[in-house]
Amino acid sequence: MPFKKLFPLPLLLVPLLLLLLVAACSDGGKNKEEHYNKAMGYLGENKEKEAIIELRNAIQIDPKYADARYQLGLLYLKSGDVRQAFAELQRAATLDPKNLDAKIKTAEFYLLTKKKEDAQKHIDEVLVQAPDNKDALALQANLELVDGKFDAAIATVDKAIAGAPNEDRFYAIKGRALSAKQQFPAAENAFLKALELDGKKLANHATLAAFYVERKELSKAKASLEKMAAAFPDSSQPYLQMASIELMENNPDAAEQHLTQALKVDPKNSKLKTAIADFYSKKGKFEQAEQLYKEAIQDTDKPEDAEAQLANFYFDHGKFDQAKVELDKVVAKNAKNATAKLVQAKFQLKDGKNQEALDIVTGLLGDYPKWSELFFVKALAHSNLKDFKLAKEALLEAIKLSPGFSKAHSLLALLSLQEGEFETAKKEAATALKINPRDFQAALTLAKGVLFSKEYETAEKMFSELHAKVPDNVEVLGSLGLTYLAMKQEAKAKQTFEKLLAVQPDNAKAFSFLLQLAQKSGAQKEALIKMTQAQIDKAPKSAGLQILLANLFLSAQQPDKALELYSKAQELDPDNPQPYAMSALILTRQGKTDQAIAEYRDLLAKQPNAIGAYMGLGSIYEQTGKTDLAKEAYQKALAVKPDFAPAANNLAWMIAESKDPDLGEALRLAMTAKQQKPDDYHIIDTLGWVHYKRGSFSLARNEFVQAVQKQEDMPILRYHLALALYGEGKKQEALASTQPFKEKEEAAATLQKWQSEQ
Repeated sequence: MPFKKLFPLPLLLVPLLLLLLVAACSDGGKNKEEHYNKAMGYLGENKEKEAIIELRNAIQIDPKYADARYQLGLLYLKSGDVRQAFAELQRAATLDPKNLDAKIKTAEFYLLTKKKEDAQKHIDEVLVQAPDNKDALALQANLELVDGKFDAAIATVDKAIAGAPNEDRFYAIKGRALSAKQQFPAAENAFLKALELDGKKLANHATLAAFYVERKELSKAKASLEKMAAAFPDSSQPYLQMASIELMENNPDAAEQHLTQALKVDPKNSKLKTAIADFYSKKGKFEQAEQLYKEAIQDTDKPEDAEAQLANFYFDHGKFDQAKVELDKVVAKNAKNATAKLVQAKFQLKDGKNQEALDIVTGLLGDYPKWSELFFVKALAHSNLKDFKLAKEALLEAIKLSPGFSKAHSLLALLSLQEGEFETAKKEAATALKINPRDFQAALTLAKGVLFSKEYETAEKMFSELHAKVPDNVEVLGSLGLTYLAMKQEAKAKQTFEKLLAVQPDNAKAFSFLLQLAQKSGAQKEALIKMTQAQIDKAPKSAGLQILLANLFLSAQQPDKALELYSKAQELDPDNPQPYAMSALILTRQGKTDQAIAEYRDLLAKQPNAIGAYMGLGSIYEQTGKTDLAKEAYQKALAVKPDFAPAANNLAWMIAESKDPDLGEALRLAMTAKQQKPDDYHIIDTLGWVHYKRGSFSLARNEFVQAVQKQEDMPILRYHLALALYGEGKKQEALASTQPFKEKEEAAATLQKWQSEQ
């Protein structure tokens, strides 16, 4: 079958198709305008949802319809849909470069999201077209403030004020810039001017009050907030700020009154209820707090945050099962909920997973840098990891952000006490107790701070009061016993420690004080051993008591019996380093170095960061001539604690004495050791020796002089001093320095050599 020949469309049809296409475009244009006009009509009738639909229809017909996108962006902004608003306004600004408002609002979005370069680009585009545009000038001034360009910000805002002298917002910006320059009187005048121009704007009152709070002018802040409360009787904000000030002054009762008033003003505000519930929780008013959390959940369409805060509340008060139930509810809805993640971090702490907890809170702090509780959890994790410096730094930040945070004050007091900072401990514990009088740990820390400050009579009174409230608390009994010892009231001390042991028979520390008292009263070794064996009969699983008995046998020159008891202690408490270290010490003295090394290695298998074990190994290896292994042991100790003076000192000496020594590294280590222990003559001597080996004889001499001054009767120090003096060319002084120890073989040889050179 022959194929039909295909012909092109007749030329007459082409113009007809073009006409149809033009007509179609013309109809689309008409529909676009109809949708837009209909949307504007709906806006006049406050029918915003209908207007949004019509504007979308218009954009569907013409995606480049700038006016429709602009109006749609404004509607999204009004409805709180920030993401959609930004997308539409940004598109409108691109499609219509003359739409300055779209550019300004886009720049605002960029500034809020810290995209400063994009914000600056849009501001510049506006100012090129309208150099005096007040909105663009306001944005420019804010951007300069963020960049720390305070003079530029003031100049920009002054230009805006020149064009619009009665707009309060410009004076608020100027006040912030002047405050940043620490021109506080001028800043105050600017904030007052903003308030004068518009006293009906809540933000102007709040900004002035915040300025006074930052300046610690709290009486002015309170007066400002009272005026704010009178001007805005339906707002809870002034009462919340007043409560914050009272907490700064450690007046929790006054703060509670303001919070109660805030709740009266705004009884259905779920966020307010959770804030007040948190306050009640910290004050120990558990029932009121729980009730408010539950009301907050009922009062909101999105209960997720309140549920997460309830989970946090339950966790803090030891109701872990209930906390888990609430936490699971939140995570099922939103696994990224910040408060839920905080509670997850707390569960990690509870399970001993401190690094995992740190990872969570560190991530959260990137988004919430002023959330005090995150810093508190961070402090707990660091404290558990024995990094007390970082723990205290986190606590100070928590207190700075939330001065009324009683638990932060209490923990800071405890850490300060442990580091011997007794005045700080007392101050922080007293602050914690003022905020929360129910804080038992703070009360105990305060009493201990008083004890360690040698205020014995006051301490005795405080511990006695605590003992009356909690008669079986062993920590209180132990502290009271120590107080009696300090007061030389040994009969009362003995009676108190016996009470403690009746409650807790395996308390080795309390029993050690009874041993000391018995020894002081004349008890011999045999009696002390029998006394300890009798206590072990009451608590046979106490590793601490086994160690005490082992120590007694060791002091009675019965090392084999001591070894047997240390071994028993290891079985009872495998993670306690003391019995391993003592066993290794005995074995080393007995020449059983292989067994001693095995003891240290067993300890390191259980506690890889046991510095004492590395030091013990290093010492054994040094004594047996295994210098490489000794160096390795000291290096591992320094890996755990880089500024550990004994390891740094020993390693510095070994490096200096080695073949082809790295004297730069030896010097670094020796200086590290001296920085930590500047009065230790062994360490001073090591630093001097490294200087000597480097040929820095005058520096060496300075160190050796210090060492000799601290330990005049040690010949080796005088010998080293003589070597340094000789190196400086001071031969007579060197010879004079050798006289006190000329009987020493090496010194005698050196002396003979020097004398032959005379």
